[in-house]
Amino acid sequence: MISEKEANTELPADVESCHELIRELYSLIENMGDDVKHLKQKLHNQLGFRFGRSSEKLSPGQIALFAQELNELLRKTAPEKQQEEELAEGSRSGKAKRKEKNGGGGRKPLPSTLARERKDYYPEEGLLNCGECGNQKTEFGKVVVEQLDCVPASFKVIEHVTHKFCCISCQEGVVEGKKPPSILSGGKPTEGVIARISTAKWADHQPLYRQEQIYAREGVEISRSSMGRWLDVSGEEANPIVARMNELILEGEVIQADEIPVIFIDKERPVKKGKQGYAWTYYGDKQHPYVIYDFQPDRCADRPKEFLKDYSGLLLTDGYGGYDWYAREKCANCNVHLRRYLEKAEKYDKRKAGLALAIFQELYKIESRIEKLPPEEIVRIRQEQSRPLMEKLKELLLEWRASTPPKTSLGTAINYGLPRWDKLCRFLDHACLKMDTNLVENSVRPIALGRKNWMQIGSEGALATASVHASLINTCKRVGVNPFLYMRDILIRLAHGDSAIDELLPDRWVWVCKNPLN
Repeated sequence: MISEKEANTELPADVESCHELIRELYSLIENMGDDVKHLKQKLHNQLGFRFGRSSEKLSPGQIALFAQELNELLRKTAPEKQQEEELAEGSRSGKAKRKEKNGGGGRKPLPSTLARERKDYYPEEGLLNCGECGNQKTEFGKVVVEQLDCVPASFKVIEHVTHKFCCISCQEGVVEGKKPPSILSGGKPTEGVIARISTAKWADHQPLYRQEQIYAREGVEISRSSMGRWLDVSGEEANPIVARMNELILEGEVIQADEIPVIFIDKERPVKKGKQGYAWTYYGDKQHPYVIYDFQPDRCADRPKEFLKDYSGLLLTDGYGGYDWYAREKCANCNVHLRRYLEKAEKYDKRKAGLALAIFQELYKIESRIEKLPPEEIVRIRQEQSRPLMEKLKELLLEWRASTPPKTSLGTAINYGLPRWDKLCRFLDHACLKMDTNLVENSVRPIALGRKNWMQIGSEGALATASVHASLINTCKRVGVNPFLYMRDILIRLAHGDSAIDELLPDRWVWVCKNPLN
């Protein structure tokens, strides 16, 4: 049924005007169709993010669809690739032989560093005489079985008793024993307690209120406010170590950078509401293996600009505009972000996005083969094998752009990749660069996991404390050092006035920890 408004609508009388109106309506319907398609894809992506799988791998069946096109593309680099695959195959066969020699499984031996308590079991005394000849039996062997036991962590009280002496006759010349210095002069906790609190929060993601409950079960009542105060004091003392890490990471060839939101309490507001800050994360290269967290109250580009003001190496990021101030010729962007956009698009356009994903899979196969080769070999192989793949991928994106609505998933991928193509290809010219920011993203995950537990940071002033403890703890995890032993040892050394900061760095502490102070 036609409404009154539609009935009163005047239509053009001449044919040409009608055609023009039809063209306008057709264009409008087409645009509305694109918008509906975009909204459907957006809804589908959100549902997939919430309930779908998180794996980013392509199935063999998907790759097989594009095998012919890939083979044509890769035929140019076949000899070099075959040579590299032969080297890799030889390495894999050697590993397989070693694994076969070891039996391919079994239990791992218990670490030799663990304390051992020996218990010997001998036969009963009456069984040691031979029943045939009556002679004393002689031991000819033994069976050793190791079991792993656990002694629960416990608290103890150290009584520091300072003894005083003087001359009984003249009551002069008073002398007394000297108590060793402590990181928290006059306070109750030892460096071990502070190290445990720090490790529990920044390595095991236990908020202070939960630690308060755990310690209460062990018969020790420690308020969370006291724990926060102890972390503040120890953070100030350990800050020179993190400052030195900041200096050294800037000497590297490449830094990976990323940021993640965190909530802190803004005490200047009347109701002490939470405010969103950011943990800026910087991941150093192999020669400078530090993970630096710079907790700041905002996401302003001035934060990384201040941190990296003395840096002149390569900067690998996810494409966030907050790093656009850095010299473009030294900027690199993450290819995995482009790949993730293409993975979303593959649900709606399997031919186009699937071919692009297959190209990425070939790129990562090359990366896995050349990972341990000398730098000059890495660059040579990337130029000969990876560059043609990247050029083909760019050619495809340019071809698809003309016919792809910009708001669709594939359009989003194209609009991410093409404007920053030189940054995405930067890894081809530098062996020290990775194709992606996976390493720094892995370092951001502990903060993402931790904030689900501790929810928020106590104040804006506590952001500096968080920066120190998170940087030290997570750098220890990166270099394979026990964070509790490390934190305890450096706090003791700092209390004793140890000024050899370079020896207290997590990557150099391995030698120092052989003679820990008690």
